[in-house]
Amino acid sequence: MRSIRALMAAAAVVVALPSLSTAQDGRQFKDAWFWGIKGGGYSFANTSQAYTAAPIAGIDWLITRTHGGLYVSASEAFFNQNAIIINGPTLADTGVRIVDLKNLRRLDMAAVGFPGEHLRLHPYVGIGFTLNEIASAVAEGPFTQTNQRDFAEAVINDAKVNFSPMLLLGAQYRLRRVSAFVQGQASPAQRRFIMYNGRPFNFTYEIGLRYNAGTSIDRD
Repeated sequence: MRSIRALMAAAAVVVALPSLSTAQDGRQFKDAWFWGIKGGGYSFANTSQAYTAAPIAGIDWLITRTHGGLYVSASEAFFNQNAIIINGPTLADTGVRIVDLKNLRRLDMAAVGFPGEHLRLHPYVGIGFTLNEIASAVAEGPFTQTNQRDFAEAVINDAKVNFSPMLLLGAQYRLRRVSAFVQGQASPAQRRFIMYNGRPFNFTYEIGLRYNAGTSIDRD
């Protein structure tokens, strides 16, 4: 339900954009500041090492120059999954413990390049990093000793946040009042991250709209 509400809110913003964006007509792609909303899917491996997908929604900013620029994004993927950690800190703590995971928050930043000269369709490629954080991670019981609970909390706190390199590929098409875009991201799965389940990469695929908020350079 939370993912549906988030996507409905994003759709409401999309509907409102045309009435707010008449000034976009005539603005160029280069030397611009774009504000965007987006939705799509986030693909990752579950505990069976099979890829599964979760809905994702977010906002982004694209700052352009003639041949390059800067991309920044904040988003959240909506899911309920499990992770597995060892049961405790000693040899007597045999077995594994299940951790309930809910949602993933992401912050992406990349340097982007715009190959070629184009009037309306603008392909782009970027390289940067993504910061991933599990929104909620709770270890399941029972805990037979206090040190098992403390150990589980320490493991979760150490592994629920990670940095990863990120590759971005996309294209943006200029419409009359907004620009539509489609893009994909790939990032290596980090072994120390609590969501790691043996697959080498995580993937994101998104579509969205961007509004040209004005120039990204000082013309004075």
